[in-house]
Amino acid sequence: MDPKLLLVIMIFGGCLCGKPTKPQPYYFEVHTSHEKNAGTTGPINVAVEGAIGKTDFGPIWSDLGKGSVKNFTALGSPTGLISCIELTMLTPDNWMPNKVVVQSEDNKGIHTKRYFYSNYIWMSSDPSKGVLTQEICKQGDTVYAIAVTTSTMKGADADHIWPSVIIKGTKGETETGILVNQNHDDYEKGVTDIYTFPGMKDVGQISCIQVVVRGNGDWLFDTMVVQRENQDPVTFNNADEVFVSKTGENTFCL
Repeated sequence: MDPKLLLVIMIFGGCLCGKPTKPQPYYFEVHTSHEKNAGTTGPINVAVEGAIGKTDFGPIWSDLGKGSVKNFTALGSPTGLISCIELTMLTPDNWMPNKVVVQSEDNKGIHTKRYFYSNYIWMSSDPSKGVLTQEICKQGDTVYAIAVTTSTMKGADADHIWPSVIIKGTKGETETGILVNQNHDDYEKGVTDIYTFPGMKDVGQISCIQVVVRGNGDWLFDTMVVQRENQDPVTFNNADEVFVSKTGENTFCL
């Protein structure tokens, strides 16, 4: 047998008898943004890509309400470890996903969860309302937690600013999803909010953070503490009392 053909058969788990590949289950946890009018009745077409291929599930998601978390299960061809997800709107209303968690299963067991963050991107089949298709790829396998304490100064609190944080270090940078907790009023004066983001890139030794603000308001925090799982926390003090905003530089370094 041609060695190259044998290698292809080994990688894709096929055989010379032409036996079809057995479909495997995929599990989706879909988080829709809390932004006004972020929900949709759908449907949404879903495809995932992995180490050995891509599978298109068709329009399997629907009824995604504002702020909702919904679970879906679908069968598809094996893709190996999932690296990217592709979402396509099939209706002219708009939808804003916040996060998608995907997990697949094969004869070796359930694979590691993959986390995909969509940072304030409107989607729609109507180009005047949003993008038709969005591909989101995994950043890594590192978990970062962020604890941020909003100042008690007048006007320090904020609403509808949809911030994320770019964490910078000796090995590069990674961007979190939107800092928002389910059924919680974030960024209130004097309150410490904690956010956890699995699926981030390992940036090495942390040196700076940059807060990305998407709404029109501004926000004043006293401290932002960033911690990689099983490592010491890194604290950024906003000693100059800088309000972060959509137009600001919003970068803090050690």
